[in-house]
Amino acid sequence: MVDAFSSSAASGSVAFLLHPSMVPVIDVFRSLSSLEDQYDLALLDGPEQGLSAFTRPETAKAIVSDALLLAFSMTRQRGRPFLHRPVGSRHGSVEEYCLLTLIGSSRSDPSEIAQEAAALLDIASRDFMVSLAGEIVRQMDLGTLVFERPSLPEFRALMGYGPSEEVLIESMVDKAEFNFRK
Repeated sequence: MVDAFSSSAASGSVAFLLHPSMVPVIDVFRSLSSLEDQYDLALLDGPEQGLSAFTRPETAKAIVSDALLLAFSMTRQRGRPFLHRPVGSRHGSVEEYCLLTLIGSSRSDPSEIAQEAAALLDIASRDFMVSLAGEIVRQMDLGTLVFERPSLPEFRALMGYGPSEEVLIESMVDKAEFNFRK
């Protein structure tokens, strides 16, 4: 789902390269600020069409709908917009990575990694957000989009507060998922 590269420009920073199938999901969140300025749901046609390349059209529509609900809820709760890359960019921000981790880790009972990702996103009502994220994952599972959450030590290392270690993250060509090797 994502490749992480150490950035030589800034010590300790990480750049995330999203799998192509994850870009339309993140684009729903990226489109939210434009959507608030001009309430035009046609702005979500791009992410929906992008997802349709990886899943059935009705599943793509459900994913966009659930992601939009989560995006509105999270932005309202945070009181500020997310730090996003431009729509269509495969490069992801740290907040986008935390968001994908929150979504990916909401498959089962709220986990410690979901709680940490929510905390880094300044989400106060974590259980509610995790349940909304769980709906997105359920739709993604129906559409054969795969999320494998990182381990807690891997997530902490990528966020810069775990033990120092090299973490190589590979993306698979045929499916979207986290693949970590130490």
